Amino acid sequence: MYVRTIKITFKDKMSKDMFVNYTDTKADSEGIKGGTLMKLIFSNTDVIATLFLIFPDHKTFMKDHNKVAGPIIESFKEQGLKIDLNDGEVIGATAVSSNFLETLTKEATFYKND
Repeated sequence: MYVRTIKITFKDKMSKDMFVNYTDTKADSEGIKGGTLMKLIFSNTDVIATLFLIFPDHKTFMKDHNKVAGPIIESFKEQGLKIDLNDGEVIGATAVSSNFLETLTKEATFYKND
């Protein structure tokens, strides 16, 4: 597996909220169809959010970067927003609680890979 985090410092809370809304609609659909396994966003502060993406492999990560995340990242940079990128291969054992799927079923939006 391969993981990327994108920490974004927005100019204001409204911009952050608009980003969350956009990724929760259009970007999610495109990313999942392209092979992304999971996306979540967590709030660091009123103007900072971190996007967490999980991919099956580096090839799928690069596909997402080129078609979905990359253009969004470049747009944010052009707006002068602070962006912190981290990515890498998952190493070591992956631990998952048996409650994870139950929690996802209750709280997540599921997309089919067509």
